[in-house]
Amino acid sequence: MEFSTRKTRRGFLQAAAGVLPAAALTVTAKASAAESRVIFSEGQIAGLRLTNRLVRSATSENAWRDNGMIDEGVNLYRNVAAGGVGLIVTGAMAVMASGRDNDLQSRIYDDRYLKGLSRIPTVVHQTRPDCKVVVQMMHVGMKGHVAEPVGPTATPWPTSQVKPRALTTKEVEDVVANFAQAIRRAKEVGFNGAQIHGAHGYLVSSFLSPYTNTRTDRYGGSMEKRALIVREIVEQARKLVGPDFPILIKMNCDDAVQGGIDIDSFPPLAAELEKAGIQSVEVSGANTAQQGTGGEQPHFLKYAQKLTVKVPVIVTGANHSIERLEQVAKAGTPQFFGLARPLVREPNLPARWQEGRGSPEAACIACNRCLRGFAKGLITRCRVAETNL
Repeated sequence: MEFSTRKTRRGFLQAAAGVLPAAALTVTAKASAAESRVIFSEGQIAGLRLTNRLVRSATSENAWRDNGMIDEGVNLYRNVAAGGVGLIVTGAMAVMASGRDNDLQSRIYDDRYLKGLSRIPTVVHQTRPDCKVVVQMMHVGMKGHVAEPVGPTATPWPTSQVKPRALTTKEVEDVVANFAQAIRRAKEVGFNGAQIHGAHGYLVSSFLSPYTNTRTDRYGGSMEKRALIVREIVEQARKLVGPDFPILIKMNCDDAVQGGIDIDSFPPLAAELEKAGIQSVEVSGANTAQQGTGGEQPHFLKYAQKLTVKVPVIVTGANHSIERLEQVAKAGTPQFFGLARPLVREPNLPARWQEGRGSPEAACIACNRCLRGFAKGLITRCRVAETNL
């Protein structure tokens, strides 16, 4: 696709014959060019047929009040769906009251929230029926602010001053059951799938990591045992939602700590999760929301390219250039690309790129100001260009 005003000969002749208005010449040229883009070709994750390869990666909304999401939060999803992305992953929703990150986090741990939850898939599908939306779900583990910090062991992450309490075997079983019930609720209210949050040091992430998980029961030690929590979540969920409801995972490719998941241990761990029934892997790292737009794009590309899984791979982190994404997509792996903060700044970025309007670079400057109002109870929005939202 060229970001220009070039006119096609066919478009010129159609306009001259009265078939198209002259003003449509540029649109015709750009739409024609977009057809050859791998990024804007159809893709598939599990049973989901997606209109393109761009994924709205999970972004906390900070918009939950009482039993549901306020209108301003719902409008975030309306705007992103209208903006042309192929798949939306919601902000992380708590699967247990004791696993909340904060009081304004979305919740999926009780049936009384079903009505409030249903507003999200409803607005997405009404806005654009071919846009798919999956719910990300998590337990905060040792990183929460309103819940007791817990983990597989009492080992904290190096960046934390909080020593977690090690969960008992029975408590881990309860976590598994709550994830499975959350996946059941996701299907019941109309989401197209579920994504387990297994990255960024939250509970599932800490079970997967050899740095924080040295348990001696069936949930810890070897790679297979560390992955058991995910295997059991999938197995229990399948009994509730059947074989066709997509179950994905977001996971760390690098814990950024000596003795944690790294570029060598990541591929076999992802393969183990594929054997456990996971149908897509989103590749992230210990701190994906790094400030500034420098570094390799995407940040975790070299990790994604080492994977041997057969399920679709999504890579997130610094996906700011359509030209760069197209270059990577043509190479074959990863197949999908996650965008979070760029879609806070420009919900219509996929459509703008597809139509060839403006710059091939996203307007987002990765300043993280969109996330800095959480402590004050402010909803996620671009503080640099709030008129975009």
